[in-house]
Amino acid sequence: MSEVNETNTEAQQPSAEVENAQEPSLDSLLSEYDETPKEEPKQEAPQPNAPTVTADVQEFMARQIKREQTEAIQESAKILREAAGQTHLSEKWFEGQLHVAASQDPRIYAAFENRANNPGAWNAILKTLGKDIAKELTQPQTDEASTESWNAVEASVHSASTSNQAEKQLNWAGMTDSEFMAAKSKLR
Repeated sequence: MSEVNETNTEAQQPSAEVENAQEPSLDSLLSEYDETPKEEPKQEAPQPNAPTVTADVQEFMARQIKREQTEAIQESAKILREAAGQTHLSEKWFEGQLHVAASQDPRIYAAFENRANNPGAWNAILKTLGKDIAKELTQPQTDEASTESWNAVEASVHSASTSNQAEKQLNWAGMTDSEFMAAKSKLR
């Protein structure tokens, strides 16, 4: 009977080639967070013997939670930056991208909140987000209005430089006083 168990465990383990052959998309990674939140059972009234938490302890707990979340966001931004590849952008920029992604897709926020229970899923989501960001960063961004403006500037510079060359050079030293005054008035 022990032989059967050993063969079953080997058959259930996927090979590295199969895992690398098909990377999951962001939607497939976030699909487990699609479910609507389940209603929590209502809490009973506190027992009279239950200890009460003072305001100081509550403030300390709130500061501690905020610090832990800030550290988790910073660590996630580092992982996201590494997944995006070589870039000149700061980790603060990647923190902002995490906030943007979470505001656009609430499943990302749910995955962040669940990162302690399933860190592998959270890291996979970060790596997929990083790859998506890398794709966006490598795509050429052209603004048609800007391109047209630069083309207009280039055309005007070209026309200005060619019109000066078309005019014949004046011989200032060989002009009479009246020719000099006429040429001078054309320049104004």
